[in-house]
Amino acid sequence: MAPKKSFMKDLKKKSKNTPQQPTTADEYLAAGVDFEEAGGKWRSGDAAKSARFFVRAIECYDEALKKFPTSFDLAYNKARVQYELTQNPKLLKQLQWPGMQLLQTALDSSRYALNLNSNDADVLFNTAQVLTSLADGVSWKNSNDAEGDRASCGLLEEALGLFQRCLLQQEREYEQFQAQLASASGQMEASISENVQIQESNSNNSTSQSTDTNEEEQWVSVMEPITKDGLVDTLLALVETLSVLCSRSSRLERDAGKYLHTVEQFATPELLQKLSMYASGTERELDAAVGQAGLVSSISETKYRVRVIEFRAYSAAVEEAWARLDLEKHVEGLCNRAESYTTASNTIFEGEAANSADPSIISEIAKLQWMLFSLAAQDVTAASKFRDDDNIGKIFLMRGDLELSRASLGRPPLDLELAQKNRGVLLGNAEKYYRGAKVLTSGGETQEENEEATIKEALAKGLLGDWKELEMARKTNVRTDEILWQAVGERLVDEETLGAMNT
Repeated sequence: MAPKKSFMKDLKKKSKNTPQQPTTADEYLAAGVDFEEAGGKWRSGDAAKSARFFVRAIECYDEALKKFPTSFDLAYNKARVQYELTQNPKLLKQLQWPGMQLLQTALDSSRYALNLNSNDADVLFNTAQVLTSLADGVSWKNSNDAEGDRASCGLLEEALGLFQRCLLQQEREYEQFQAQLASASGQMEASISENVQIQESNSNNSTSQSTDTNEEEQWVSVMEPITKDGLVDTLLALVETLSVLCSRSSRLERDAGKYLHTVEQFATPELLQKLSMYASGTERELDAAVGQAGLVSSISETKYRVRVIEFRAYSAAVEEAWARLDLEKHVEGLCNRAESYTTASNTIFEGEAANSADPSIISEIAKLQWMLFSLAAQDVTAASKFRDDDNIGKIFLMRGDLELSRASLGRPPLDLELAQKNRGVLLGNAEKYYRGAKVLTSGGETQEENEEATIKEALAKGLLGDWKELEMARKTNVRTDEILWQAVGERLVDEETLGAMNT
């Protein structure tokens, strides 16, 4: 599943005073923050009201910037709110702006803020995040178009540069903070030692009279500019973007090698060592390990596609990358590992079995695919136990897809006997998991997932011999053919079977 965009810097640039009619930049800033806080208060209860407050915040910042065009804080807040709206489907539904249009507007606003202060770590990070979201949108909109992938990769490449600049700035701030902390600690220790010596001297020189010594407490206030957690956030975002660039560029035959070189320039051993070092001993340690394993898997995929390595080395690299990770309680890690196994299986089929006439190679590929799909199925089964996870519906969809994928190995050209023998069980499992996904996604913000689950449940029933529900779905749901042809592309069902249904 698409990884979640959870690293957006949510630091509002605040002001203390909020007058009725703002006249200064500071007053506009305070008014805008008040509108944001009101929007946040209504976010879960009244989406329409919440969206109106956020729009008023944007309008407030926009009006202020016409009067104070060099105010970085105003520009930063405007860009941040615009982007946040694009990441909340519930609020986005209330607006008249298409998501991609608002993303482009957020990017323009972010670049404006970045021009005002090119060394601010938050705006560097946020601009990079907007670019990655825009890249996702471009890729999704042009899913079968090489030019769409090429445009998406260009945006991701720009995001990498900004994440790297953000990391360098954060590291400078972190080192400065550590130096300040060490200096303050040394001064405090010296002060305490001096006070102790004074107390001892007064005590030794005292007679029967006692002398009260008033000690002045010394406080050092240090504003922490960045924490290890913030550094891990940026490094993970950088690693995630590298992984996406690898996967997306691997479909570009002409440019895949060029982007692989770019990724390898960024993904140095030093970068990965930094991620491990900053995450070590914290709650983010496993997140860091998952990010690194995903990156190794993506790089291996690209190397295989450009024929730097062969399929056995690719499969082994993916297995080794994930082998030592205990993901029992890490649902996102379980899903990411399952996706890595699934991607490897499908990629190897596309590169070998679909073009090979060697029966021994075809047999080897079929067995390898079965193993990888089975490993993925184990992970999503474990992930499905986390029923309160936001992506539980997608997890059950993945379970159904993996059962259809394993069943598909019994079809030509693979003709895997194990898949043929277990076809009925696998299709029955798929039907059950899709039905579970349908129940888990009923209502709320998961309509598209619910439609997919409903249609795929009907597909599984059709593959078992009962096509009635799928025929009904084609009459009542305009997305049916779209979802079915996507399933054909993923080899969950073959085109001939769907064609037979139409006759």
